[in-house]
Amino acid sequence: MTLVELTEEQYSQTLRLFRAYRREAKRCAESKAYLAGCVMLGAALETLLLTTANCFPEEVSSVHHLPTSKGKPKPLLQWSLADLLRVAKQLRWLPSELSLGDNWDRRRAKVGDYAEVLRMVRNLIHPGYYVEHHSPSRVTRKYLEHWFDVLQAAATFLGRKCEDAVREQLYRQHLGSSAIGW
Repeated sequence: MTLVELTEEQYSQTLRLFRAYRREAKRCAESKAYLAGCVMLGAALETLLLTTANCFPEEVSSVHHLPTSKGKPKPLLQWSLADLLRVAKQLRWLPSELSLGDNWDRRRAKVGDYAEVLRMVRNLIHPGYYVEHHSPSRVTRKYLEHWFDVLQAAATFLGRKCEDAVREQLYRQHLGSSAIGW
């Protein structure tokens, strides 16, 4: 299946959104709006994964069970955070050791597992989800700070993925120019 990629304008806009969501999460922290900050961090993670998926369409297209609608791959902009995380973990962009439904094991958990929990934290915006999964706990400053760290770890992993791809491309170009004698 072929991935429906973003236009250049859409790609640029998602990069701007990532920065805006992260800034907004910081404003939420300063205003003691910790739940709102967690929601913004989840949105930032989603934009980060969206832009990364757009940069590697061949890899993404190789994934089993791409998100589809009527038998065709959904355009990237219609993917959910769960879809993006599933692809990122399957491709090992965000390594993961735990399966959904497993008991939490901090020693085994990897950045992809924490990113999955950030997705769940983002879903606390839904009252039913909050009552079923988080109540009566409150979202605190410390809790929000932890999710800032998780977002940073995910950004580091995904950034490394992009840097490695650029380095590989430059190396291939260098080999090609060396063969020509440049």
